[in-house]
Parts: sequence; structure tokens; C-alpha cells
Amino acid sequence: MKGFRFLVIGLVVASALTRGQSLRAQPAQDPAVVEVRQTIDAARKEIEAYRKAGGATAAADHPAVKWDAALWAYREKYPRTDAAAQATTEAVRQLVRAELWDRVQDRVVSLDVNDAAWERVATSVYEAGIARKNLPSSIDTLSSVADQTTTPAIKAAVLIVVGRAYRRQQDFAAAIRSLEAARAAAPGTPRAEEAEGLIYEITYLRVGLPAPPIAGKTRTGQRIDLAALRGKPAVLVFWGTT
Repeated sequence: MKGFRFLVIGLVVASALTRGQSLRAQPAQDPAVVEVRQTIDAARKEIEAYRKAGGATAAADHPAVKWDAALWAYREKYPRTDAAAQATTEAVRQLVRAELWDRVQDRVVSLDVNDAAWERVATSVYEAGIARKNLPSSIDTLSSVADQTTTPAIKAAVLIVVGRAYRRQQDFAAAIRSLEAARAAAPGTPRAEEAEGLIYEITYLRVGLPAPPIAGKTRTGQRIDLAALRGKPAVLVFWGTT
């Protein structure tokens, strides 16, 4: 029976390794991050219940007001940490979705330009500009942060959002300038790669431009060249896996 037990253990280990699972103990999560995420989950559940019950946006009794205060308190409890950045991001995000614009403005203005939360808050500022049909204001706010921050990661993240805002306005030249500045701010990082990808999309893949040269083989091994289909209806489907 001993030999059988050893065989079973060996098979279990081999199976785990085959699935890419590590048998090492996983590092413990940051307790502060766990606490913040639990608060975020509670906030989202209550706000969603309020919405489903027909609760109005921009209302003084909107639960986002309560949860904004609770989340913002983590900035003092865990200053300059990822937990604080996540709490800040969620607070602003929920205020934007609740259309509590004065509170959004107060929170955004209070953030130091080197606060790590800007890497995520920038997207909420962009969403506020869309919701209020005032993207130029969002662009001005984010551009000011990008000009003043001394943190490359923040500069790159904010400029990428500025580039997206300009693209939405169809100011493609300004979008590319912002994205090139983002790429230069943090070279060799995922942010730089994101900026590079957006530049390529704007330059070659936006609506109204000719499709880029595409050639390859079908699943059956046939050679296909997009140029050979000129003048014929063609549908291109782009997909990928990780």
C-alpha cells in the first residue's frame, strides 16, 4: 500500500505542475488592501440596490455620498499605499456614476499631482467629461496634472487618457501628440506599449481609412491576401487569446 500511496502523491504533484499550479505557499495579501476591497464590495452592492430600486442620481441621499466618506478615510488610515489609491479611485468613480459633480470636483482638486491614485482616477475624470458633454474640461484637468507631476507612471497614465479624449473628439493630431508624450514619459513599460498600440490604431485602423496590408494562410492552408479582394465585400474579424 505504501507504494500505491507514493504513486498517488506523485500523480497529484505531476497533475498540479501540468496545470501550471505552484505548490509553494502563496504570499499573504496586504491586510489593508483586503479591508479596502471588502468596503468597495459593500459599497457597490448597496449602490446597485439603490439603483435597482429606482433611486435618483445627483440626490443628496445617494449612498455614494456615504461610501465616498468611508473610502476617503482610508487615505488617512493607510497614507501613500496601494490600498489608499484603490479607495480613492472607487470613491471618485462612484461619485461620477452618481452624477454628484460638485463632490467629484472637490475630490479631484484635492489630489496632489504625484498621488498614485491618478493612474486610475484619470479614467473617471474622462468619464465625467463624457457624461457632462464637456471633454475639454477633462482634458484641461488631466493635462495640468501631466504637466506638473514628477512621477513618470502618472504622467504616462494621464496622457494616455488625454489621448483617448482627443481621439473621441476626432482631434487625431492632438491625440497622437499626447500618446507620443505618454510613450516618452515611461519608455519600456506597459504604459508605453499601450500608447504605441493606440497610436497605431489612430494612424492605420480608424474608421474611413483603407485597411492595412494583410496576408496569410487560412485554416485549410490556402494563401489569402487582402489586396486580392479589392472591390469585393470582405469582413475582417480580429481576435486574440492570452
